[in-house]
Amino acid sequence: MSPNSKWKKLLAKKWAFPAIYMTVAALILTLMWWYQDGHNTPLNQEDLGIEQTTNETSNGNLADNNQAIPVTANQEQMIWPVQNPEKAEVKMEFFDLSQSDSEMKDAIVRFQDEIWPHTGIDIVSKDKSPLIVVAALSGEVIRAEKDPVVGFLVDIRHENGLVTNYSSLNELKVAKGDKVTQGQVLGTAGRNIFEKDQGVHLHFEVRKDDVALSPQAFIGQDASQVLKQLEQQNQNQSKQPANTNQKQPEQKSEQKADTKKDTKDKTTDSKTDEQPKTEENKSPSSLKENLN
Repeated sequence: MSPNSKWKKLLAKKWAFPAIYMTVAALILTLMWWYQDGHNTPLNQEDLGIEQTTNETSNGNLADNNQAIPVTANQEQMIWPVQNPEKAEVKMEFFDLSQSDSEMKDAIVRFQDEIWPHTGIDIVSKDKSPLIVVAALSGEVIRAEKDPVVGFLVDIRHENGLVTNYSSLNELKVAKGDKVTQGQVLGTAGRNIFEKDQGVHLHFEVRKDDVALSPQAFIGQDASQVLKQLEQQNQNQSKQPANTNQKQPEQKSEQKADTKKDTKDKTTDSKTDEQPKTEENKSPSSLKENLN
């Protein structure tokens, strides 16, 4: 029997081709296992196309290039302390010694046969609708109570050291210790005994170190920047009198005499015999002692 006939007879059996297939498959798997085991190199980030950045490299670059990450802080601009300010108006202005005589006269409150310089602004509703009072800046409520003279009041302390005061309120929506955000409702405007002639209104003050400042100098502005400007102005004014004293000592005496004369004339021309209070730190709430 020839070799070819033997192969034909072998291949004619049913199990021949499956056996050959299984043998070839086992051989291929063996070769693959051997290749991977002998050449097993772990994949790194470069093979995967990933760029590696370490903290050491990043910090080194910042240090070498003197670079810094900019931080943007949104400074709040003081808003009007009422909702819908277009429907409100200022009825009484802040008392300022730089004003004219008529303006100062309009910024004086008369109460119990005494006159008081107006330490804030009074805001009323144009159409007599309820006046919703809101926080002019974000901060912490350090006082929220009812005062027998000025009505319900709220004091809010802000990060820049300012304290905003809201009085003549009809009700309160916050309590002492609350953290409030700009525009948050504090209450509604009402009436009080101290400024009964003003009717329903909000009395709004801005204070720094217990000194009353003009609220309208802050509204719509970055309060911290306004404080810096006022501090610079005070420093410049404090330097000017020193120079004047050195150069013109006699003129200062004449100016003092003229000032006393002008003050006397204003008092004489006034329609009332009441004398304005001269204590700068006097506040309306301190009238409670007088009422007792």
